[in-house]
Amino acid sequence: MSVPAVSVLMPVRNGVPWVREAVTSVLAQTAGDLELIVIDDGSTDATPEVLADLRDPRLRLERRPSAGLTRALVRALELARAPLVARLDADDLALPDRFARQRRFLDARPEVGLLGTGAREVDPSGREVGIVRPPADDEAIRRALIRANPFVHSSVVMRRAALDLVGGYDPSFPVAQDYDLWMRLARVTRLANLPEPLVIRRLGAGRVTAVRDDDRLRAEARIRWRAVRSRVYPWWCAAFALRPLAALALPIAWRRAMRGPTRMEGRPHRV
Repeated sequence: MSVPAVSVLMPVRNGVPWVREAVTSVLAQTAGDLELIVIDDGSTDATPEVLADLRDPRLRLERRPSAGLTRALVRALELARAPLVARLDADDLALPDRFARQRRFLDARPEVGLLGTGAREVDPSGREVGIVRPPADDEAIRRALIRANPFVHSSVVMRRAALDLVGGYDPSFPVAQDYDLWMRLARVTRLANLPEPLVIRRLGAGRVTAVRDDDRLRAEARIRWRAVRSRVYPWWCAAFALRPLAALALPIAWRRAMRGPTRMEGRPHRV
């Protein structure tokens, strides 16, 4: 088999309402030289039947006992064959020219190893509720990275060579695995975002429990502290590592209100 230009990683668990549309949005890309690797992470609904009904030689399916989002991503990356690795969540959509535009940018900018895009955010009914426009250039992204997650996980394309340098997704992070990966990639490559919204991200498809949100905050503190300790950021940035720990004292409703309706953090795996 010829090597595709892009490998798209899509873990899914119980994705019946959305996964068909998500898969179709990838297979209908104007830049169709790709493979889509879908890892069914132990779905208990009709997801396996929906996926089996989708016929395309570029679609590669694997069903596994549930082990969580990060381990599903690790497995998908093991199967990926392309020099570029992309992400899309199973309840999100890629606009038709997303990969064409990202590939053109990366072809022109070989120093960039991590490229995201903006996103339209919609509620479960499909009504647009916001647009995420992340910082675009490397300098602005690095300033933001110690404070928050400046990438929409569903929008990124990464160079496989850079991923191999840092070891890919870290299974010790069941949440915030994307934020951890961006921080490590920042040590070996340049970063960029296309500000245009090239993905549609659904909000409200899964609720973040208090326990899950606590795990996310602890993970963010760990990631930021490691960046300061390794001198990627100056010592005074330790204040940003302490901020998630301080938020743990607040009720989850207060945390959501402080973040506002649109946030950059990666969402939890659907369970």
